[in-house]
Parts: sequence; structure tokens; C-alpha cells
Amino acid sequence: MSNISNDLATLDFATVKENLKTYLKSQSTFKDYDFEASNINVLLDILAYNTNLNAFYLNMISNEMFLDSAIIRDSIISHAKELNYLPRSFRSSIATVNVFLRDTSDDATVLIPRGTSFTGSDGNRNFTFVTAENILATSIGITETGIPNNANFKAMDVLIYEGDYVLDSFVSTAEINQRYVISNKTIDTNSIIVTVIEDNGATVQQYLKRDTLFGLDAQSKVFFIQPAEGDTYEIIFGDGVIGRPPKDNSIINIEYRACNGELPNGINTFTSDDNIDTASVVSVQTVKTATGGSLPESLDSIRLNAPRAFSTQERVVTSSDYSALLKANFTEINDVVAYGGELFDPPLFGKVIVAVDLKNTDDLPESFKQKYNNFIKPRSPLSIDPLFVKPEYTYVSISTKVKYNINATSLNIDDIRGLVLSAIQQYNDNEINGFGKTLRYSKLITAIDNAQAAIVSNDTEVLATKFITAILNGSNNYRVSFNFAIDNNVTFDRSGVSSSQFRFQDRECFFEDDGEGVMNIVTKDSGETEVITEIGDVNYETGVISISGMSFQSVAGGVITFSVKPRDKDIESQQTSILRVLDSDVKINIEQVRI
Repeated sequence: MSNISNDLATLDFATVKENLKTYLKSQSTFKDYDFEASNINVLLDILAYNTNLNAFYLNMISNEMFLDSAIIRDSIISHAKELNYLPRSFRSSIATVNVFLRDTSDDATVLIPRGTSFTGSDGNRNFTFVTAENILATSIGITETGIPNNANFKAMDVLIYEGDYVLDSFVSTAEINQRYVISNKTIDTNSIIVTVIEDNGATVQQYLKRDTLFGLDAQSKVFFIQPAEGDTYEIIFGDGVIGRPPKDNSIINIEYRACNGELPNGINTFTSDDNIDTASVVSVQTVKTATGGSLPESLDSIRLNAPRAFSTQERVVTSSDYSALLKANFTEINDVVAYGGELFDPPLFGKVIVAVDLKNTDDLPESFKQKYNNFIKPRSPLSIDPLFVKPEYTYVSISTKVKYNINATSLNIDDIRGLVLSAIQQYNDNEINGFGKTLRYSKLITAIDNAQAAIVSNDTEVLATKFITAILNGSNNYRVSFNFAIDNNVTFDRSGVSSSQFRFQDRECFFEDDGEGVMNIVTKDSGETEVITEIGDVNYETGVISISGMSFQSVAGGVITFSVKPRDKDIESQQTSILRVLDSDVKINIEQVRI
């Protein structure tokens, strides 16, 4: 037999067939054959096809064996299960409302039961929202104002969740491998309630959801959730050593909420036709628009989060642990950063500062802080207390003059302006929308140039702004920190630091520095800039502005805006600071040129 060197690097059909021909030609029996003849050519096609098919099949099998290369969802879910990671399910959108009722009884309170339904509407969209727990409505005081007519009971800040409650029932048997697979794929796993009915209905017990085995014994009435095939989830009970299994012939009731994910986000009008015993709903007032709804976790997200969640082992020790656990369990979170309290100003020893940036809002409500604290606290060391804080937002103002060649496109000025704005928005979302990010000036102007092929150049200036809430009563001190060096090159038409207008001593004024570190209150009532008084100082190196003993007469909107020009074109966010570009802070001037 001759020595034949096969091309094993390429296993496509043509290469395999050519290898077969080369091998057969090297044999004395077949060296004079015409391999293009019909019969032997068909046989070679069959052999090459079979070899190619097996190579592809084995390659797919090997790919599915690893989390990084798997593409079938069930394979990725299986690998995540090995890492003790529960992929996120659908999540219900959540709204906050005030409910006003009319009750004809003499009761002091009215019970709004769990599952009371509300209809959320927005144009042609209608979704069902429900309460997740029993809520007590209290009587309305005689002196209370802003109460709808005929209402005599109220329930304030009620959380309602989008979706309908669904019940799956099973009968436990002595079967060793019995499974309790939930039927609905749109389940919100946070809503699962498991009730076990034993002894022909004589005993009804509610089992609690657990994520770990810590603190469990043979009598612990707990259940676990794990992903199952086909985008479903299943309930797992204990084995009698860790966790108490239901008795044989028990009825297992699994109640949960099936929802529509992100579709109801933004719903802000709610009504209810439900009668609650002797009470009827008079009015539903929206406190917080529906938000937080999301689709199941994507495959890319599972690949990213599963190994990191495994490394945390359901506890928070390093700063990355806080980010991994919170982002994996709460879909409304955009980014998280955590650092030791000793780095805080002033230092807070024994604390961990956790800043949470939420999607679609620059606020962090107290209810969200409490929710995150309840989740993190049992997973943190006993001597460490997490302190959740709102991020400090530094808003970036962008002013750009864009030139484009009208001979290279049929687009008009408004079209180019829209494309440039979209490019800036995309840069904001992808490059700087999070903690520890840096605005790279060169990448920003490149993104603007690349917004359309006809753009030939852009001249872009970047400023940074921050807001403070003005206190009108008395004399107060203010501190604004930009956390980067400020350009103090004062010119006739620009100062290092400037502010929005306010009323002071019956004159329209604003803050302005003198380029030497002194902050003044100035006015242009007479057309010329006039310094009224010195009011503070500015540290150009650290970017800290201090205002002392300020007494505002009036402030439009109650907010003062400070604007500065960074000394460096690249702007880096620090600690709990996030850079953000608002559409209202983007000014685009388009100029046509012919080339």
C-alpha cells in the first residue's frame, strides 16, 4: 500500500472526494480507472457525502459540549445548570399606583386581596396587571385633600405586576424521577408559589423558594427552581436529607404569573372594575409608570453571566460579585459599581458603597434600594453593611459643526442631522453608558464622521454639566464635583465655569469664575458683565466648585446648571459617576460643501 498524505484540515465535500480519488489512483488495481465515469463517480460522491456529513455532525456535537461554542439553547441551559446558574425568565412589568375605593360597610379597613386585577392602557394597547400580595386600604381623613369624589378608603403606593396568575397541579408519586415541569414558557419565576396538600386535604403547607442549601435540614419545606428543556422551568424538592419531599399522593399546586415581558413597559393609565367585598374602585392614580418588564435572558448573556455567577457562589466579597449578582437577578439594572466605604467622602468604615444605574431613568427610588438591600444583605459578610446610592451623573453637552459633500448624496440637511444625532446616541449607549467608562474624543468625532459617507469633516466641542437643587430658604453651602481637571483659560466670550440664571438681590444673575479660582455672582442686566459679589472658589485640578453662604431669591425650575470645559478632551468617569449625553444637549450645525 502506498503512503498517502490526506488533507485533514479541510473536510468539505470536494476535498474529501479528491482525497478518495488520489488514494484509489495510488492502488495498482484502480490506477487505470476513469474516475469521472458515471458508476464509480456516484460511489465516490456517496463516500464523500457520508464523510462530510459525519464530520459536520461530530463537529456540532463537540461544539455543543462547551458553553462558549454551544448554539442550541437547551445545550447552553444544560451547561448553565452545571454551574448552578438559573437563567432569567420573563419578567413582569411593574407599576406603582394609588387606589381609591368606596366602601359601604362600617369596617375600619378594606382588604384588597392578592390577584386583584387592573387594566393598563396606552393607546390601543391593553394589558392586565395584578397585585402580588394582600393590601390593606385605610380610611381617608376628613381634612385630606386631592381625594376623588365618593372615595372613603385609600391604598397608597401599591405595586401591581403585569400578567395573569396560572395554576399547574401535579400529584406526587413514589416514582424516583418524577418531574414537575411548569407548562407556561412566559412564566416570571419570581412569582412562583408552591402549595402542597397532603393527607387527603387535611394538611396544607406552603413551601418556600431557596437558592442555596445553607441552613436546610430534613424538615425544611423548600423548593428549588432549575431550567428544563424547551425554554421551560421545573420545580425540585428536597430528598429527605436536605429539604422535606412531599408525601406520596400529595397534590402539588404551583401558582405563578404568566406575563408579556417588555411589551407593557411605559403603560401609565390604569383602571379596575373589580369589586372588593363591599367596596368598589373609584379611581386609580399612577405614581410610577410600568417598567422593568423583559424577555428571557439571551444566550450571549447566559454565556457571560453563568461563569461569573458561579464564581460568586451566591455571596458578595469582591466588587465584581455585587455587579454579577444584581445584574443577573434584576433586569431593570443597567450597571452596578461597588467599593469600600473607606474611599467614600467622608469615609464610612464597615460599609460597602453600591451605586446602581437603572435603565430609562436617572433616579434610584427608595423602594428599589430596599429591594436590592434585602437581596444582598444575606449574601454579604456579617460585619459589612451595603449602602445603596444613586449614581452621580455628569451630562455631556456636544456642539458640532458638520460639513458634508452634497455631490456625494441625495440626502438633505435634516437627513444628515438625524444621522449624526443617531451616531451620537449610539456612541452614548455603547461607549459611555456605565460606570468606569471614558469618553474618547477621537472616537466621538470618528463616529460623527462615519454617520454618513458624504460627511467630510466635523468641528466638535464637548462641555460637561452638572445640576444642583437650589434651596430658597436661608443661606446654604453647595459643592459640585466634576472629578476631572477644568480648563481655566478664560477668554472674552467664555469663562472656565458658568451656570444657568437665578434671581439674586432683585437682579438676574449667574455664577462665573475669574480664571484664578474665585467664583463670583455676576449679572449682565446693563449689557456688560458686572461682578456683584464673591461667593466661593473652584479647584481647577480636582474639578471641585464650592459655593458658600448662598441665598437664592428664586430659581426657574428649582435647579442650577453648572457648565465647564474639561482640560483634557478625553473625559473619564470616577467611582459612582456616569457620563451621559442627553438629546437636548446636542447641537448640530450642518454645512453643505461641494467637492
